[in-house]
Amino acid sequence: MSNPQPTVSKKSLGLAGIAVFGACAACCALPLLAAAGIGGGAIAALAGALRPSAELVLGAVFGVATLAAVALRLHARRAAACDVACDVGGDCDCAPSIFTTASPHRGEPLVCTADLRDKPSVQGQLDGYRAAFEHLLRSEKFDGGVRWVFSNRPGLAARLRKLAKNEHQCCSFFEFDLRAAGETIIWQTTASIEAAAVLDEFGRLPERLSQHSEGKDQAAIKQAISRAGLSFAADTLGSK
Repeated sequence: MSNPQPTVSKKSLGLAGIAVFGACAACCALPLLAAAGIGGGAIAALAGALRPSAELVLGAVFGVATLAAVALRLHARRAAACDVACDVGGDCDCAPSIFTTASPHRGEPLVCTADLRDKPSVQGQLDGYRAAFEHLLRSEKFDGGVRWVFSNRPGLAARLRKLAKNEHQCCSFFEFDLRAAGETIIWQTTASIEAAAVLDEFGRLPERLSQHSEGKDQAAIKQAISRAGLSFAADTLGSK
C-alpha cells in the first residue's frame, strides 16, 4: 500500500500564512489610504464598512480558502498519479476507487467483441482471472449485480483493474466498479435486466474456472455463457 503525503504540509501552511498576513495588511491599509485620499470614494467606502477586528475575520477566511485550494490541487495530482501507476501495472491501492465505468447505453447489444481467434490473449485473460480468484474471499449476488470480495494483497488492485478494463472493452453492456475497502477489494458488476442471465453466468466465473484446467476452459466457458444469451462478434465474422 502506498503512503500518501499529508494534505496539510509545511508549504500549504506557509501559503495560508501568507494569505492571512496579506488579508490583515490590506484591511489595516484601507483606513490609511482613505485618510490620504488615495483611491477616491471606493476606498473610503470600504474603509467605512469595516468593523473592528475585520482583518482577523478576513484573514481567517483567506487562510481557510488557501488551504482548501491547496488540498483540492493535491487531491487531483494524487488521483492522476494513481491512474498512471495503475495503467503501468504499479501500485494503485492509493485511492479507494480503482476502476469505474459509465453506465451502458440503453439497448446496448449483448455481444462480446473479443477476438476469439487470438487464443493466447483470451487465455491470458482467463488465466488472469484464475490467479486473481486465489485471493477471492466470497461472491455475493444483489439485485441487478454480482459482487466479488478479494483480499487486498500487494499488486492485486492493478491486476484487477487490468482485467476489468479488458472485460469492459469487449463487453460494454456490463458496468464495473472496483474499490479498495480497507483490507479488501470489492469488484461489483451490474447490467440491465435484459442481460441478467449473462450477468448471472459471469458471476459463476470463479466456479467455472475451478472446474476446468488451464487451456481447456475457453470452449467450456464460451458454451456456458452463450446458453445464457451472449453472442460473439467473432462467430458472425467467421460465418461470412
